[in-house]
Amino acid sequence: MTDDIDRQLEVASLLSGRYYLILNNNDSDSFSMSAYDTNIRDKNSEIPAGMIILSGLIELMENNFETIWDAGVARTKFLAAVENIQVELDDDEVDEAVDKVLSKTGNIIKVDFGKEQ
Repeated sequence: MTDDIDRQLEVASLLSGRYYLILNNNDSDSFSMSAYDTNIRDKNSEIPAGMIILSGLIELMENNFETIWDAGVARTKFLAAVENIQVELDDDEVDEAVDKVLSKTGNIIKVDFGKEQ
């Protein structure tokens, strides 16, 4: 009964015109996933890019879970390492490093190392 009420509240709180992928923590070793499409479109329209991406994410979750898990663990470790490095730098050093980044596109980062390098 409570699960049904929770689901009804979840659905009622969704804004229209969006795609949702909701992960609910069950315990430290498991979670549940819900996906919603609150867009309104006619049957003759093309499938929107957002729907394709949402479907792809669901497909990956169902069939390549280990790869996603490994990527999440790697990213979590990386972010923890970056946080530790930033703690060791003072604010001026962090600002200087950030100022050297010219652009980020996907996984490509352009950095200005200066004339001496």
